[in-house]
Amino acid sequence: MKKSLGLSLVLVSMMSAYDMPSFKTDGYIRFGYQNHKIDGDKSYKQDSIGGKLSISSVDFKANGIGGKFSFYTTNRLNNHDNEGVNFFDKNSESYSILGEAYLFGRYQNTTLSLGRQELDTPFADTDDVGMIPNTFEAAVLANTDLPDTTLLLAGVRRWSGVDTDTPSSFQKMQNDDPVKMAGVIYEGIKGLGLSAYYYDIDDKTAGDIDSISYLEAIYSGKYNSVSYELGLQNANQKFKGESSAKVVGYSLGVNFDKIGLGFNYAYNKSKDHSATNGFGGGPFFTSSEHLTLADAGSDGKASIISVNWDASLVGLNNLTLGAGYLTLKDKNNKKSTESDFTASYELGDNLSLDVIYSKIKNDNSFNNTRVFVNYTF
Repeated sequence: MKKSLGLSLVLVSMMSAYDMPSFKTDGYIRFGYQNHKIDGDKSYKQDSIGGKLSISSVDFKANGIGGKFSFYTTNRLNNHDNEGVNFFDKNSESYSILGEAYLFGRYQNTTLSLGRQELDTPFADTDDVGMIPNTFEAAVLANTDLPDTTLLLAGVRRWSGVDTDTPSSFQKMQNDDPVKMAGVIYEGIKGLGLSAYYYDIDDKTAGDIDSISYLEAIYSGKYNSVSYELGLQNANQKFKGESSAKVVGYSLGVNFDKIGLGFNYAYNKSKDHSATNGFGGGPFFTSSEHLTLADAGSDGKASIISVNWDASLVGLNNLTLGAGYLTLKDKNNKKSTESDFTASYELGDNLSLDVIYSKIKNDNSFNNTRVFVNYTF
């Protein structure tokens, strides 16, 4: 009893020295439908209703401690075929998971978060393309003492979600130690965003990825009513006992603001080894809905051209249409293609509809249609 009383007094004295936050709830309800048609085969369908419920501390500007807990769920309705972007667990069944459960603290310009959480970094990201995104069990330290600069350090041990082998439970990202990550983000030059990341993966498994270094520069500007964006990226992915994958890429984007029409072209190339997306969808400029540079293999090339249109300028308020065409070539110039067509419609402040149609032509050609209705609260 004395030990419990003493610990309680210590905790009370610690909390009194910090700003204690209040709490809020938010999240979304999501309906998802998918039709996946493999050439020469039947159509595979999935439909589900699910979502996310979060309880978290309201953000504070001074020193303080807090936490966040998020419950995710996906529940099959009529169809639960295990093809395409998987909506369910590895057995194609409904599941629920406590995807976020972390504590965080702030002291001056430093924050620390410990536990299950959503991460969005180049090679570890949520990749929210189905019903439940990737989440990660991690310790993340961020500091903004330097002007216009964010420094990141993280150790990431386990993950769950749409890109994992066991979506309904957390699994190790590698056999032994956590994946260690360091990052720097600099925004001190008007219009220019610079970032650098390093991932020490060290799986101790022959042939597996050993480390990833990544550099990215994005410059955005505007001339009269025309907005533009230029991007450069470079990645060096080392594999144990094999050659490294050396990836370069660039992107060029132009948007004609008066008519709401935008165009983008991007190119990536991997030299000496096939690229990897890491733990998630990957950061490559040419990534489409299903195929990425990683699918082009060793010495692969990828190019994509896309267009998007804000239809509100012709009276169709809150409607955005998009189309993209990706070409992949392997080292023997064998080609794969993906055509994507998207429509996003905001039905109100909290309700949205997204439709994605993809047609893939390669050795395993297929068509994929996904429909999502999201209600946020």
